[in-house]
Amino acid sequence: MPWWFVWGAALLMGGGPLSFWSCQSPSLRAGKLYLQQQKFDLAIEQLEQAVGEDSTSGEAYYHLGRANGLAGYYVEMVVAFDRSLALSGRFETQIKEERLHYWTRLYNDGVRIASMRQPQLEQARTKFRLATKIIPSRLLAWKNLGIAQYSLGEIDEAITTFEHVTLFSRNDTVSLRTLGTLYLQQRRDQDAIEVFERALLQVEQLGTLTNLAVAHTRLGHLDDAEKTYLRALETNQDHWQSHYNLGSLYWQRGRLNDAREAFERAVELNPDDIDARHNLAAAYLGLNLLDEAFPLLEMLVQDMPNNASLWRELARVYDHRGMVEESRMAHERATEFGE
Repeated sequence: MPWWFVWGAALLMGGGPLSFWSCQSPSLRAGKLYLQQQKFDLAIEQLEQAVGEDSTSGEAYYHLGRANGLAGYYVEMVVAFDRSLALSGRFETQIKEERLHYWTRLYNDGVRIASMRQPQLEQARTKFRLATKIIPSRLLAWKNLGIAQYSLGEIDEAITTFEHVTLFSRNDTVSLRTLGTLYLQQRRDQDAIEVFERALLQVEQLGTLTNLAVAHTRLGHLDDAEKTYLRALETNQDHWQSHYNLGSLYWQRGRLNDAREAFERAVELNPDDIDARHNLAAAYLGLNLLDEAFPLLEMLVQDMPNNASLWRELARVYDHRGMVEESRMAHERATEFGE
């Protein structure tokens, strides 16, 4: 099952009971009879006539809602139920049961469809959206709707959905982090900062701190970014990417010694990362520590043999070390690949 459909199945409940007849219009009686016979379109026709004849009949609207639900017309069902409740509380219990019944069915169908080996995300999105209309206050369907929208590339729609979730569930750190990440993806960095800070009021979380620092950096809040990266490292001193990000920030601020130390730690923790090794070599070169840069450059030209800049810097180090033939070959490579 994909990680993002983590909200489990809900308990499916049965529909509401039938009501006894009282003094009713012929169209209402006919509509209820068609309901018993499972002729739902005919029932809807008669019940629409009934509410046309008596727009104050909460019972007629209730049965019209039932007929629409059984026929699969869920939006029309909600409209009829809402009208019934506005007129009378007589069917409130039955309507709650009906709503839960259909919400649960649609929600579970959406999870099942989205969790298949080949997910049908458009269908799942439709199921979740209908569930949100049936019981708007149940946020599980909203969350999965937002994730389905994101997975379909509907980023603006996903943002709107998660804004709704976080409006009514203000301490939901998972949804806050998701919304902040979506803002970050859209380069709405100030919005991302506000949402990430709300999430951090609940718990210090490494990923949230990292993303918050990225947003601060992009807005030029470099002091805030540095403090945030240091907070991230307090949660996990061995998180190599935080050291790497901090090194990049120090480099941006011209603090080359601090950048070197941060990149050294990043490479120590993740020696296979090419970017970390590349940036450490750049820090060494920036500090004129050519001997320290030498082994990194020799490895990097193996990883990126078409990178002219690396060959040029390696040629410079070869010159420094008196390796004339190696320097000549490195210069040739730099020329071959563009410099």
